[in-house]
This record gives sequence, C-alpha cells and structure tokens, in this order.
Amino acid sequence: MKKLLITILLALLLTTILTTVVSAADLDLVTDITGTLTDSQRNQLNERAERISQQYRCDVIIIVVNDMDGYRDAGRFAEDVFIEYNFGYGQDSSGVMLLLSMGGGAGNRDYALIAKGFGNTAFTDYGKDVMLDKHIVPLLRNNRYYEALSAYLDKAEEFLSMARDGTPFDRHTDHNAEGTSILIKLTVVIFVPLIVAFLICSVWKSQMKTARIAATACNYIPPGGFQLTGSADTFLYRTVTRTKIQKSSSSGGTTVNSRGFSGRSGKF
Repeated sequence: MKKLLITILLALLLTTILTTVVSAADLDLVTDITGTLTDSQRNQLNERAERISQQYRCDVIIIVVNDMDGYRDAGRFAEDVFIEYNFGYGQDSSGVMLLLSMGGGAGNRDYALIAKGFGNTAFTDYGKDVMLDKHIVPLLRNNRYYEALSAYLDKAEEFLSMARDGTPFDRHTDHNAEGTSILIKLTVVIFVPLIVAFLICSVWKSQMKTARIAATACNYIPPGGFQLTGSADTFLYRTVTRTKIQKSSSSGGTTVNSRGFSGRSGKF
C-alpha cells in the first residue's frame, strides 16, 4: 500500500514538473498585459513572431507591460525579463526583444531594444538606431502601437535575413545612407564650387566694363620714363611637404556587455 501511494505521489510530482516546463517553454513571443493591443492584433503579431523566430532560429520577442517593477533602467529590466522567462533560441540564447513600459512613475513610456547571441550579429548598434529612430519610435510617440510593433517585426525579419546571408545591416550595407552620402558629396565637391566660381567671375566681369583697348602703353609709363633706383632679392615661394595622418573611422558592429546583451533604451 505504501509503495502504491509513493508511486502515485511521484507520478503527480512528475506531472506537475512537466506541466511547468511545458508552460514555460510555450510562453508567447508577443506578450501584452496592458490591453494596449486587441486580442486579434496580439495574435497576428505573435503568429508572425513565431514564424520569423523558427525560420531564422532567433527569438523575436515583444513585451508590453504597465511598469518596470521598480527598475529605472529599461535596458536592464528587459535583460532580466529575457533571462527570467528563458527566452532565446539555441545554446547561445539567440534573440531580440522590444520591451515597452506604458505605465506611470519611473516606467512611464519607456522602451528597450536588446539582442543576444545571433541577435547581436543581426542587430548592430547602427541597425538598432535606424530601426528605432526611423521605423518604431515615431509611431510610438503618435500612439500607433500596432503599426510600430508591425514595423519592428518587418525590420527584424529584414535584418535577420541580411545577417544570415553574411551581410548584416550596418553603416556600410545601408544602401539608402550610402546613396544619400554620395549625393551630398557630389553636390559639395562639384556643384558648390561651380556656383561660387560663376558668381566670382560675374562680379569681375561687371567691374571690367570700363576697360578699353589701347594701341600703346604710354598711359602706364610715368613722366620722365622708367628709372631703376634699386634692386633686392625677395623670397616669394617655399616648398612644404606634409604627411596626412589617417584617422580611424567607425566600422560599425555591435557593442556587447558583460552579460552577452547589446541594446538601446529610451523614452517615447
């Protein structure tokens, strides 16, 4: 009887443990405990996040909370949430997380975008800045939350695809920024000097309207003729050799902290 009772208890305990493990593993990648998203919106975002995560073996996560549970640093709070709920794909816990804190107090409209593992490769420092400043934060500031989170998934999929192909989105792979830079350089180097030269020549031309063609140079000879009263050697030119000092330029990449995370945080 005792053996049967022990067996039943062990079976119940094992069932409880397995249920806990499964529930932890099946946490939705898109979690909203604030009601900011409708059920339909959250489900759509979660389905997209799961598809992207499985395709690129990197968890793409969205967490929306009321406050940061006493934290003042949204980035640190996001890292602890990532660790506590065991997010991340594979042995290196690859993932990227966008966390929004909607509540009052120290956690009033804060955001954090963090990455780990392969996420650090796909989401460079420059990439995070572009994603946030151009595609996410402006929408958040206008309270267009669903559009902002959709844009996050769009850019996450794009960045992961580029990283998998060996060309992570960074300064030297941002074709839009490169095109803008070339256009600006061409404008400064070619067109601006041409405009300045045209203006200068126009001024000079207007000042020469009183000039007349003369048959002789009598007007330039002083009375009594030319007389040399003295001579001297004057130093006019010198040759200077200069060596250009090369300055190191930013090569992009990702800044990773001691916990293995990279990220950026702020308010919207």
